[in-house]
Amino acid sequence: MTNEIGNIVKEVLEQFRIGGVGTNQFIDKLAGVVRVVSTTHVAENNTTVIKTFPIACDVTYDECTRNGAYKDLIPNSKYGCMVYLEEESGVELQETVRKTNTFKVSFRIVGWINQKKLGKNECSITGQIVNTLISALQIKPFNSGIYQTIQINVIGQDPKSFNPFAKYTYDEDATKYTMPPYDYFSIRIDVLTNVNPTCIIPFEIETPIICNTI
Repeated sequence: MTNEIGNIVKEVLEQFRIGGVGTNQFIDKLAGVVRVVSTTHVAENNTTVIKTFPIACDVTYDECTRNGAYKDLIPNSKYGCMVYLEEESGVELQETVRKTNTFKVSFRIVGWINQKKLGKNECSITGQIVNTLISALQIKPFNSGIYQTIQINVIGQDPKSFNPFAKYTYDEDATKYTMPPYDYFSIRIDVLTNVNPTCIIPFEIETPIICNTI
């Protein structure tokens, strides 16, 4: 359920994705909820190296089988702006009224910026981008699929001292993209949804998919 609700938030921000349907497009890479993945390999000096990075939970089969696709969300020189969601809490059941369940999920929206690629040379443009995204998120309750009511509540922006990439172990080449003139931000949101259990389609097994990972 967390991934599905996260994808709904992603759809709200879709208007800003380059190649999307909006008129103000500046996000090169927009992903839904990510999960933390670790890989292990042996270095030349026979020491074990563990690399931890985020991958999108909504990665497609084609992306899964394409070499390197799982590293698309690591900061790099080809993007001007990258945005994805991190789960901050599990799905909490708030109440049940007339057989309709109200759930709450908390997310952190993480953004990475290459200011010069966006044509900006200021000390920081995160304030402008954060305000733009918050304005889009502060919309009236709406419905989507089995979710009868969706309410996005913006809690606030994390301080600049909070580094959303600190949990990851990027190599030196990627780490340089988290320092000036590159920038980042993170926004905390709560999402409330109403679901009638009779609308839920039971899980059924399908044909197995062979997926070659990195």
